[in-house]
Amino acid sequence: MPLIEAVQWRDAAPDEFARRFPEVSLRLGSQLTVMENQWAVFFRDGKALDVFGPGRHTIRSYNIPILIDLVQNLGIAGDIFECEVIFVNKSQIRSNFGGRAYSAPSGQIQYQAEIGFYGYLILKVTDPKLFVIEFFGNREASDSEDVSRYIRGFALERVIDAFGEYDIVNLVKNLDETTDSISDIINKDAGKIGLQVVDSLFEGIDIPEEARRFASSMGQGAMSMQYAKETAEVLPDGGGGAAGAGLGAGIGFSFGQQMMNQPTQEQEAVIICPSCGAQNPQGQKFCGNCGTNMQASRSIKCPNCGADVPKNNKFCGQCGTAIMAKTHCPNCGAENPPGNKFCKECGTKL
Repeated sequence: MPLIEAVQWRDAAPDEFARRFPEVSLRLGSQLTVMENQWAVFFRDGKALDVFGPGRHTIRSYNIPILIDLVQNLGIAGDIFECEVIFVNKSQIRSNFGGRAYSAPSGQIQYQAEIGFYGYLILKVTDPKLFVIEFFGNREASDSEDVSRYIRGFALERVIDAFGEYDIVNLVKNLDETTDSISDIINKDAGKIGLQVVDSLFEGIDIPEEARRFASSMGQGAMSMQYAKETAEVLPDGGGGAAGAGLGAGIGFSFGQQMMNQPTQEQEAVIICPSCGAQNPQGQKFCGNCGTNMQASRSIKCPNCGADVPKNNKFCGQCGTAIMAKTHCPNCGAENPPGNKFCKECGTKL
């Protein structure tokens, strides 16, 4: 192994966190030059040892005491010793991140939205010894690209985990607070590997329009009914096919039966105004939006089976009979059954 008389990191790139000089053979009296924005860490056997700040250093036994103690314990003390020198950048470095994450399950249908995101972190090393131990000791990084790749993954993992703690309703309503809390998590964890997050920014958050609609109570009800309808359409399949495999956000055969046979709490808690469609608390006599009488009859009897049928229905939901309103004679005013072409009282054409 060639003997190194001087070690220096001259060609540091602006976005390079560290540079490793492996298997360096030094002698007491060798020169170590550290630039103004660098640290130099002596590293051996997976351990970060002596740290040097900016300046030109002549290597003596007194200024590498930890390394000297180590090699003496190994019985190889002398003027020449082997180690690695890892230079660490003290400057602020921008690290971009981006990816896709799922929100926490929400509502009875356990809806999960896929969210796209991208942004950046401004990072700086604050503890060079801890940084070197974490990356070149524990994670066995071999070069600066290994370090950068891990830091990008480090940010991405925490963003994905954090989004998974929020359902889409809370995420849409509190997006700024959510991204701030995620930044706090990254900053806290970064300190454990010798880094400080100087600044962080989510430059873009992509929430699908379907998810934004679901975030409203009306949207949740509509989506639940739609999924139940889709499930019900395949029930004659006997549980196989699409129903057996699950629909939409994980809805399967059992959920389809539940939705058909058992109304949701939200559906039970409100009634829809027949005039404007607004949701009103159950038992309210007049619509809070348009004032329509909510107690007025909203159904008629099927002429065939006698079942209650909503006024706007064209067919009976129980027997399929066409629903037609009774006709009043324009001449005598008599009420005539649906389908009569002439008045039963005076014969006037209807």
